[in-house]
Amino acid sequence: MLLKNHLIKIFWKFGIFQFLMEKNSHPRYVIMFHGISKSKVSKVPADIQPHLDIREFSEIIEWLNENFDFLNPDQLLNTNKPGILLTFDDGFNNNFTNVLPVIEKYEIPAIFFITTQHVAKPNEWLHFAKTKIHRLRKEHNSIHSKDNISDWFDGISIKNLKEMADSSIIEIGSHTISHPLLTEISADQIENELVLSRTFLEGIIKKPVKYFAYPSGNYNSLVISKVREAGYEAAFGIDKINHLGHPIYEIPRIGIYSSELSYLYAKLSGIYQKPIKRLK
Repeated sequence: MLLKNHLIKIFWKFGIFQFLMEKNSHPRYVIMFHGISKSKVSKVPADIQPHLDIREFSEIIEWLNENFDFLNPDQLLNTNKPGILLTFDDGFNNNFTNVLPVIEKYEIPAIFFITTQHVAKPNEWLHFAKTKIHRLRKEHNSIHSKDNISDWFDGISIKNLKEMADSSIIEIGSHTISHPLLTEISADQIENELVLSRTFLEGIIKKPVKYFAYPSGNYNSLVISKVREAGYEAAFGIDKINHLGHPIYEIPRIGIYSSELSYLYAKLSGIYQKPIKRLK
């Protein structure tokens, strides 16, 4: 990791990423975020709290706004228009409180992929969040607070999900019920996670849920077939996809976890991931 960061700094210093971005003038990318906190807590390890806070996220959005156009899902899927589609995974309430005001300010379209356990029971944290909270309480009990835990890990409420979905620039997608590794559960369980989460969300937002994101980017041919059978029009992976021959159900995304300019140029210069070609 240190060597990689050192190389990024060298490439940045000599303008290589900047040159490649200018040369690659019409790229198409999907970028992925997760939770965005109100602010960082310096004494809590970075791997426990969200990677980005509002200040850092706002800096990223300002930089993207200066360097790219923004796409809505239809433009990504049905045209060859260059630009960036924003996506957010897991269904944290901080996506409503900390993210939505920023993207509404710039009128940026986005898909929010919701894990429905987070909506049904906002304080019933997802399994990976519970692990982090256990570490926080065990190792940093003197500096954590209920407000921090709520900001970092609570799921979005039904009320806030409805309000988010009412925005003309927001699309709601499914991220399953409980965020399992789909390749490690039975076919019936896969179907339940896909169908019941979609039905639940549609019952709340009163709109079709057309898009799906694989938890942890975990999928195989069986999972793709189940996603198609469940009626989803497209599905999104993470940074690395499996190339199983279904481009519309294997859309790669670039995870963004820092606001440093050298990092952003590295991630979106075309070196880290090739731009997405026309999908249909």
